[in-house]
Amino acid sequence: MPSNKNGCLWKISHNFDGRDYVVGDVHGHLGQLKIQLENLNFDPSVDRLFFLGDIVDRGPDSLAMIDLIDHSTYISVLGNHEAMLIAGFEDSTCVQMHCSNGGDWFYKLPTSEQQVIVDKVRSWPWAIEIDVGDARVGLVHADVPDGNWDTVKTFLSQIDKAWSDGASLTEPNLEVAARSLLWRRSLASRLYLEVLGLGTKKRTLSEYKRDFLNRIDCLENVDSSLVDTFNISGIDSVYMGHTYVPIPTAIGDCYFLDSYRGEASEELGIRCINP
Repeated sequence: MPSNKNGCLWKISHNFDGRDYVVGDVHGHLGQLKIQLENLNFDPSVDRLFFLGDIVDRGPDSLAMIDLIDHSTYISVLGNHEAMLIAGFEDSTCVQMHCSNGGDWFYKLPTSEQQVIVDKVRSWPWAIEIDVGDARVGLVHADVPDGNWDTVKTFLSQIDKAWSDGASLTEPNLEVAARSLLWRRSLASRLYLEVLGLGTKKRTLSEYKRDFLNRIDCLENVDSSLVDTFNISGIDSVYMGHTYVPIPTAIGDCYFLDSYRGEASEELGIRCINP
């Protein structure tokens, strides 16, 4: 079946010639990405790299990351940081929120260049399905409402025309979809609270890393009924970013890959999905 790269949900055909990788939130760290791709012997002539959104902000190479996305070899879903970029360009009251989350680089650019970036990012899908031969893999930035991929598809069918027509993220259906797919953390919170038992206290990044890794063995002995809450209906597996995990983490049908915050000991979460 050929790829369908239209609308908010893209369906990508099987890669018969090379490997497909998925990477968590890069946040402008192109140098780190290049190091890891080189170590994987990534071949852009046949391999493909799918991003889980949030490729911009915080790191030094946000603009270069935007330029990298070509919808052929390098393909990204929309993340909440790209949504903040769009919102900040279209509504000045949203600029401060984006800047406070690492987006100040964007507002230093000429308005004409900002427009080009917004137009490009608006063309990205909100979710992707990839045929990997014997299964379908779903990509979405933050969450799968109700643990059901069909719910994701319903949200996207409801916003598809409005989004393609240039509607603002404050339009009611778009706002609900963004909150559910780009911002929400129900599955990741369940991982932290119910599987690892880490509680809700505020932590620094180093404390999150320490406490998470101290409890990682819990994943080997999770009650089957709890694992079932991470089994996603309507798709074989789902990869998500948005919520920090010190190492790429899998449970049930869910893979969490947002593992990089620029620390020397960290690596981007990258996984091959068609070995």
